[in-house]
Amino acid sequence: MLSNLPNLLSLIRLTLSPLLLFIPQEYLLLLFLPLALSDALDGFLARKLKAQTELGRVLDPLADKVMLLCGLFVCTFKLHLIPQALLYAVLARDLFLLLGGAILTGRNKSVPQARAPGKAFTFTLSLFILLCLGGFFSEPILWATIIMLFLSWADYFLFGLRALRSQTSSLS
Repeated sequence: MLSNLPNLLSLIRLTLSPLLLFIPQEYLLLLFLPLALSDALDGFLARKLKAQTELGRVLDPLADKVMLLCGLFVCTFKLHLIPQALLYAVLARDLFLLLGGAILTGRNKSVPQARAPGKAFTFTLSLFILLCLGGFFSEPILWATIIMLFLSWADYFLFGLRALRSQTSSLS
């Protein structure tokens, strides 16, 4: 039973995140905070319980992206705190990662792991959304988020190129 707990937390985050789009403003932080904490908790539990699974490798980042995009959408269009360009840049990055991950998964039959810059981006974006939902717009955290967005994007791009090149050279 405990071995399924990390995936259950990811599934709960995935299903509850869209509620952010519909609940009143005064409850946004109350929902987003436990969702964001569950992101850290499910990964910790998966490692601690030795319950890392292929399903979890797909479900956790999917739940993260849904949570963050819902939070960004609320902060952009409901609260008008975040420039639309940030939302569109995050969407572009996530579509890029989805496409690149699908290509790499199709080629080597395993889901690419999250990388440190991607985790740092998720953390800074979660923190920025939490602050915005709490009524504390932070320009330094916004800039840290933007920097991590592009650093993680570049890191995944270079990682994908290296992976594709090594597969191509091993086929020759």
